[in-house]
Amino acid sequence: MRLRIEELTLVGTNRTIRFEPGMNAIVGGMSGGKTATVSCLRALLGAEVSVVPELRGRTISGTVLVGERRFRIVRQLVTTSTAKVDIAEIGGRQEVWRLPASQLQAGYDQTFRDWWLTMLGLPRIRVPRAPTDETSPLVPVTISDYLMYCVLRQKEIDTSVFGTPDNTQKNIKRKYVFEILYGLYDPQAAGLRERLRNVTTELNALTADAATLERILETTAFASRAHLEVQRQETEQQLTQARQADLSLTEELTDSATVSLRTQIGEAEAELARIADAAAAEAASASRLEELRDQLIAQSRRLTRALVAERLLNDFEFHTCPRCGADVPERGDENTCRLCLQTPPQAPAPSSLAAEQDRVIEQVTETEELIKRSRRRLDELEAARSVQARRRADLGEQLDRATATYITDQTERIRAVAAQQARLEEHLARIDDALAVHDRLQGQSERIAELEREQEDLSSRIAAARHSNTAVHDRLDRLDEAFEAALRSFDAPRFDKRPGSRINRETYMPVVDGRSFADLQSQGVEVLVNVAHVLAHQQVALHDDDIPLPNLLIIDGISSNVGHEGVDLERLRKMYATLLDTATEHIDRLQIIVTDNDSPPIDGIHRALELSDRDRLVPGVPAATDDGDHPQTDDRTLDGDDSGASE
Repeated sequence: MRLRIEELTLVGTNRTIRFEPGMNAIVGGMSGGKTATVSCLRALLGAEVSVVPELRGRTISGTVLVGERRFRIVRQLVTTSTAKVDIAEIGGRQEVWRLPASQLQAGYDQTFRDWWLTMLGLPRIRVPRAPTDETSPLVPVTISDYLMYCVLRQKEIDTSVFGTPDNTQKNIKRKYVFEILYGLYDPQAAGLRERLRNVTTELNALTADAATLERILETTAFASRAHLEVQRQETEQQLTQARQADLSLTEELTDSATVSLRTQIGEAEAELARIADAAAAEAASASRLEELRDQLIAQSRRLTRALVAERLLNDFEFHTCPRCGADVPERGDENTCRLCLQTPPQAPAPSSLAAEQDRVIEQVTETEELIKRSRRRLDELEAARSVQARRRADLGEQLDRATATYITDQTERIRAVAAQQARLEEHLARIDDALAVHDRLQGQSERIAELEREQEDLSSRIAAARHSNTAVHDRLDRLDEAFEAALRSFDAPRFDKRPGSRINRETYMPVVDGRSFADLQSQGVEVLVNVAHVLAHQQVALHDDDIPLPNLLIIDGISSNVGHEGVDLERLRKMYATLLDTATEHIDRLQIIVTDNDSPPIDGIHRALELSDRDRLVPGVPAATDDGDHPQTDDRTLDGDDSGASE
C-alpha cells in the first residue's frame, strides 16, 4: 500500500517540513532534532508518542497520502491513550474523524491506531503474547508493530534488528509481523489457532484436575479400581444375605401368636363397626316410623271430625244471620245456600269417611308394630356391641402381653440384623462414590486423549498451512535474493568461508555469509546489514501486492558508525545510491526518508529539512546538552505499544 508523508508542521511555530516523492533527507548536527523529527513522523503514523521534553504537549499536523486518498491529521504529543486525534480527508469523500489515540472509549467504534490499520489494509489480529504458550493472553498487532519494518530507528541501526535484544515482547511482535506480511500467519487460520487455544486451555485444566483426583485417591483405601470392584461384589452378596435374614425374621413375626391376635382384633373391630352401622340405620328407620305413625293419627283425627260434622250439620238452614242476628229472607233455590247464595260442595258420603278412617287406624296399628320391632332390634345390636367391645378389650390385653414377651426375646437379634444391613448399605454407597471418582477419572482420561489428538491435528493443520503455500516460499526466496543483492550493491564486507546472505527461517533474522547478526561484531557492518534488510523487505513488497507492507521507509542515522573516508565513504555512497535508485524506480509508490549528520554524499536527494545547533526542530529552544538528538530513553517505557504488552 502506498504511504507517503507530504508535510509535517509543528503547530504554533513556523516549522513546516515538506517531503517529496522518492528519497528525502533530513540533515544537521547531533543536537538539531533529527531523531525528534522521526518521532513526530511515527506519532503522525499512529505510533505511541515518544518525543523529547521540549516537544511534549505540543501539537503536530501533517498531510499524508494513503493509496489514492489524502488526509490531514492533527495530533497532540501527549502520552494519554485517550487523547483525541483529528482527521479530515482532503477532497474525495471528505470524511472527518475524531478518535482516541489508542484506547477505545464508549461512543467510538475504533481508535486512531485502528484507523491506520483500516486505511492501510493491514489485518487486525490478536496473537498470544507467548508464541509457545497457546493459553497466554492475546495481544493486538498494532500499527507500531507494522511500522517496525518501515522505520529503522537510530538506537537500533548499529546494534540490533528492530531492537530485538532489548525487548522480548517487541521481538515476539517482530516475528508475528514477519509471518503476517509473508503469509506464514494466515488470517484465515485464526479460527484454527483460537480453537487450539481453547483446546489447550481445557486440556491443561483437565490434566490438572485429573492429577489432583489421583493424588486424593492415592491417600485413601480406594486407590485400586480392581479392588473396589471386588469389594463391591462381596458387599452386594453380604447385603443380599442380610436382607434375606431380615425377610426370614419378618416371616417368623408373621407366624407368631401375635399375628393371630392382631387378626382377631381386626375382626372384632370390623364387627364393632358393622354393629354401629346397623344400629345407626335401625335408629333412623325407627325415627321415620314414629313420624309416619304421628301423621296417620293426625289423619284419623281429621276423619273423625268430618264424620261428626256430617251428622250434626246435615240439612241445617240459617234463618238468622250468625253475625248480626237479623232474619235471613227466603232467597235462592234448593241447590243454593240461603246465607251465601253459593252452591255447596258435594260432601263425601259418611260411609266413605268411615272406611278411610278404618284404613288409617289399621295403618297406625301396623306402624306401631314396626316401631316395637325396631326397638327390639336396637336392643339386640346394643347387646352385641357390648359383647364385641369386651372381646376387643380382652384381645388387646393378650396382644400387649404377647408383644412385650416377643420384643424382649428378639431385641438383640433385630438390632443385629438392622445394624448389619445399614453398615453394608453405607459401605456400598462409599464404594459407589469411589467408583464414581474412578469413572470421572476415566472420562477425563478419555477426554484428555481426545483433546490431545485434536491438539495434534490442529497443530499439524496450522503447520501445514504455514509450509504448504508455495507462494510463501517464493516470497522468502525473493527476500533472500533482494537482501543479498542489496549487500552486494553496498559493497558490504563479506565473510568468504560461507558466502551468501539469507533470512533465517526460524528467527527471521538476517544471516550474512553464515554469521548471525549478533556475530557480526562491527557496528558499521551492522548498519549496512540493517539498511539492506529493511530495503529488501520494501523491494519484495513492491513487486508483490499480497504483502501488505506500507511502502514507506524511514532510516534514522543512516551513516552511524560508517566511515567517511576511503573505502567506507565509497560504501556509504553506494548505499545512498542504491536507496536513491530504488526510490526513483518506484517514485510513485515508495517514499524514503533518511536522517544524517552530514549532507548526502550524492546528488538527486531532496533535502526536506536542514537543522543545526542554532536552527533546531523547535525554533527558539536551546540546544540539548547531550551528544544525541534527544535524551537516551528506553523504548519500552516511552513507546509501550512496541512492547506488545498493551491492549
